[in-house]
Amino acid sequence: MQDAIRRLTQAQDVARTARKKGDALRRAGRPQADVFAAYEVGIKALESGLGAVGPARERLDAMGPTAQGEAVDFVNQLVESWGALGGLRQRVNRLQGALDSYSEGAALEKKFALASTYNRLNEVKQKLLIQPDVLLSELEPQIEAMARVIEGSLRTNQSLSNSGWAWADLGDCLALLGRTDEGARAYATFIAKAEIKSPERTLDVLKLIASKLQERHDPGAVRLQAAIVALESRLAGR
Repeated sequence: MQDAIRRLTQAQDVARTARKKGDALRRAGRPQADVFAAYEVGIKALESGLGAVGPARERLDAMGPTAQGEAVDFVNQLVESWGALGGLRQRVNRLQGALDSYSEGAALEKKFALASTYNRLNEVKQKLLIQPDVLLSELEPQIEAMARVIEGSLRTNQSLSNSGWAWADLGDCLALLGRTDEGARAYATFIAKAEIKSPERTLDVLKLIASKLQERHDPGAVRLQAAIVALESRLAGR
């Protein structure tokens, strides 16, 4: 599987450079066509890399969730690649493609009981953003399961706890569940560890989700909006 791992890490390197270039062009106010062209370089690299590791993926699937050694490394690279592809597809407004990518990564995170919840959380967010028939209440069991996974990982993995971003993911989950007090503490920890000075930016996607839920008259919209308002107030006065 070493060749497959190497293929994916190379694709990730290309994608990372493409994402940074596209982000820089966007901040500079360059035309959307130029911005999207930069992102597409990364998308093509990841799609090619993921498409080329089919045989290794088949061997992985045959091993089941008890894979060990280099197979675990391969799983982690697959998860990283699907997450990166989802992020780039989202940047070029290929929203269903982004959801498909996150779903692939989410399935691996769950199957192999990984500490990472990046794909699972983004799968939930994308569903709420683009699938008009999905209610927040229908996804609550998934969100609660993610919160438990993140909380467990933060207790046992010091490196993850120190990174900050897992705390932001936990804050997102708790906000979606309406657990405002706990969510505020998680966001405050994220801000402290990640040295983010503007807490509002961590809530931007949740605000967009709340807006979409309100448009669809989802009963969960009121609760989520109230949670966001309370979180902003508490974080501003921390």
